[in-house]
Amino acid sequence: MLRAIVAVVLGLSLLAGCAPRQTQPEGTVPRLTEADASPIRLRHLESVNAVRVQRGLQPVQMSAQLNAAAATHARDMAVQRRAWHFGSDLTSPRERAFRAGYLGEVVGENLAEGADMDLAVLESWLGFDDTRRIILDPAARGLGLGWFQEPSGKIWWVQLVGR
Repeated sequence: MLRAIVAVVLGLSLLAGCAPRQTQPEGTVPRLTEADASPIRLRHLESVNAVRVQRGLQPVQMSAQLNAAAATHARDMAVQRRAWHFGSDLTSPRERAFRAGYLGEVVGENLAEGADMDLAVLESWLGFDDTRRIILDPAARGLGLGWFQEPSGKIWWVQLVGR
């Protein structure tokens, strides 16, 4: 079953590869801009929902509040220089989502750091039981994705899943 999930994600990434991209020097991470936010989030949502539907689960909807909480935490992780679930003010994912206006419960938060792009990060999350469990929670209804890219190219990724 995991192979089928990876196949779906890879298939979607191939479709995403058909979109025009800026030319980057070989070996560098593409610079993400504000113009990339909607396409990245849409591609992420479609990929998550493809996996969820394949498992017989209801699709999730993108949440502006969860996006905002995830983006804020991604920037904070970069400042802290570590990927962890606590804000520099020791807030939890639930508290950050509430501050951003999310009224539901937070199922979980997935984190990543490095040079991988969005679909590679999602594929990695789907490869681990604990992060996959968050993405495939049957009660999940909301999804948020945020990131912060350092000048070096390193990207801090945060995915929030809520119900």
